[in-house]
Amino acid sequence: MNDVQTTGLSRPESGSTVEVVTGGSTAPAHSQVESSLEQELVLEVGVDASGRRVRLSLGAEVSVWWSPVEVPVRCRPYQIVDVRGGTVPTWRLRPVGSAVDGDRRATPRAPLHVPVGLAMPSGLLLGETADLSEGGLRVIFPAEPTAGFGDVAHPLPDTGERAVLAIALDGTRVELRCRVVHRSRLADGRRQLRVAFEDLSDEVRSRLRTTTALELARRATR
Repeated sequence: MNDVQTTGLSRPESGSTVEVVTGGSTAPAHSQVESSLEQELVLEVGVDASGRRVRLSLGAEVSVWWSPVEVPVRCRPYQIVDVRGGTVPTWRLRPVGSAVDGDRRATPRAPLHVPVGLAMPSGLLLGETADLSEGGLRVIFPAEPTAGFGDVAHPLPDTGERAVLAIALDGTRVELRCRVVHRSRLADGRRQLRVAFEDLSDEVRSRLRTTTALELARRATR
């Protein structure tokens, strides 16, 4: 395979969203890939669930997790070799091992594409989930419309802000209160949010867990 075909398997793609986990921690930092080469990965300095930049020292070993299309969640170990400041501070990482399939969480994430609505003052902004777990989801929204054609612009909530998403689970509409942990724009202009759920009822949590497990099982057996 050429480099374009294998990038998503051996390392995350440039512009994609990843999770960075330090040794002994279960709380991920959410980041975006600025540059992805086999010998070096450059990430924005990640943010935690409250939207604060995470501090990691030089030499720290981390696991980088990402979700390629049509394959399980992937993970690769890296070491931080440089931290650079600027308007958007970055980490430079070098790989210290190979990428593998895996799931570090008690709430596994499944690549799942279902309609979702974001509550806005003018109504629901419609998008589609990219992945879903008991703890949160990643959703992709269309590019912002060009001004001057009668379209209403819908700025997405920023990192750290709270939001309400509406999604169908087992054919039933469910509202999910959440906090935005990362906001970014894809290369084609579409916009994405990664959110963490807040104040889930036991019933909704169970339905999310079941939906995720069924999708992972379906992919494992096809």
